[in-house]
Amino acid sequence: MLRIVWVACLLVATVSCRSKYQPQTAVVDPGPPRRVLPTVRVLDPGMTPRVPLRYKVPPGQTEVLYIELVMLRAMEAGGQGQQGGMPPVQLKVKMGPAQPTPEGFIRHPIQITQIRLSELADQMEPAAREQIDKMLEPLLRVQGWSEMDVQGQIRRGEFRGLEDVPPRLSSMLGNIRTALLTVPFPAEPLGVRARWEVERKVQFSGVWVDQTVTYDLMEMDRNNLKLQISARQSAPPQAIGSGRLEAYQASIIGSSVVRLGFFTPFSEAESSSQMRISTYVQGKPELVRIETRIAVRLYPAEGSEEFGAQPGAQEEPEPAEDPRKVTDPGKQELRWVK
Repeated sequence: MLRIVWVACLLVATVSCRSKYQPQTAVVDPGPPRRVLPTVRVLDPGMTPRVPLRYKVPPGQTEVLYIELVMLRAMEAGGQGQQGGMPPVQLKVKMGPAQPTPEGFIRHPIQITQIRLSELADQMEPAAREQIDKMLEPLLRVQGWSEMDVQGQIRRGEFRGLEDVPPRLSSMLGNIRTALLTVPFPAEPLGVRARWEVERKVQFSGVWVDQTVTYDLMEMDRNNLKLQISARQSAPPQAIGSGRLEAYQASIIGSSVVRLGFFTPFSEAESSSQMRISTYVQGKPELVRIETRIAVRLYPAEGSEEFGAQPGAQEEPEPAEDPRKVTDPGKQELRWVK
């Protein structure tokens, strides 16, 4: 009898709850979690007048950014040394269209649509050229989106295809994104000669790195800012792949012209890094030392002429609209091959 009463009560409660709390048949994916914001600290507010610095990218805006980079690398292991690197590479990146979010952020898709190597790549050994092609090819499969607030801080983002990008290339692009592409501004108003620091932890290829970027505001003309940029990175010992990172430090120095009405800046920078990794070769411990130097430039498509070669750099100049002609970080004219 008690069992019958208990079952009846259970059925009544179930019907009652069903009328008030219908089960949710479709769950909306909230997307990746919000990122931990970097620490922005004002060192000097600059001269008066001071104004809040904020991005003003209008909805629907789409931009094309060119990234040019070249890398040299020296490695020493087991008493043997070797040098290598990557010839000048040009990446064409589409950003947008910009979409406002309910929180007031700016959301925009990002995709690398084209990769070009300079003709210097044709002088490489076939095996080395094939290795470069294999390293760069996965970049064309990388695509995703990012959400940025008006202060230039990335709130959320998601990218697919990064797992196939080699670690050294992934770390290069990570440094470009965090130090040169968008600038996090302080909440306080700033004037010319202002200086601020941005501290964050970043992860490149599974390695956690402490990064501090310092920005100096040299000139301010309405919505255009001219900045000097310096950055330093370090990482504590930690596991890396099948080995162990024993020490890492890097420095970056460059400049940038930030346009508050656009995603894409004009930027130039050089970086150097030193790394020590302990690993095992044929069951024996071995210490690997790696030193890397990178030069990079960023510029929007409409500014390509400004970053072009100087007149007279070629005996028989071709039309400026030739899409194969861009410049390398050394500012010498190069012809690019598809």
